Amino acid sequence: MLKKVVLAILDGVESYMCQILLAFFVLVLFLQIIMREIGIPLSWSEEVSRYSFVWFVFFGASYAARLGAHNRVTLQFNLFPKWVSTVCFLLSDAVWLWFNAVLIYKGCQEIQFLREFPYATPALDWQLWVVYLVFPLSFGLMSIRIIQVDYIKFVLGKEIMDPDKAAVEESKKTFAHDDDSASDEKEKSPSASA
Repeated sequence: MLKKVVLAILDGVESYMCQILLAFFVLVLFLQIIMREIGIPLSWSEEVSRYSFVWFVFFGASYAARLGAHNRVTLQFNLFPKWVSTVCFLLSDAVWLWFNAVLIYKGCQEIQFLREFPYATPALDWQLWVVYLVFPLSFGLMSIRIIQVDYIKFVLGKEIMDPDKAAVEESKKTFAHDDDSASDEKEKSPSASA
């Protein structure tokens, strides 16, 4: 039981981070608007909201990788046999992983540089290398998610439904249920039987 809970939390870590960062971002901006109206502007709010938004975007990209929701052009793969499309998907994911590895490496180099030659943010006086940690963290998580999705799809043979398709299917079910309910009520009403 504990193992399932821990795995569920780890599986949704980017989702939780995005929810927290988005709520924090909106709260800080709302607080800044209120404080400005009463004449006490917050000098640090713009910087905090900017960094939280950047972290939100990068963790959101990792979350999209977990859902298999990144945009891809796949029409050309439908023309080929299944094994060719599988190889093409895996090759494109290998290129994506290579790109992530380059960004992780360059991000670590930048962090090392900023630790050697410290630079602090203007309003909060935070060390900038801490802010730049988002690059190796998010692209590392994204790489793990790409491998996880490929394992689920190509080794376990399970289909990961695109969130947009899932939303459309859910809407269709809801509308079909509403239509069924409406027709049932029509049949039950006394005017329909008359």
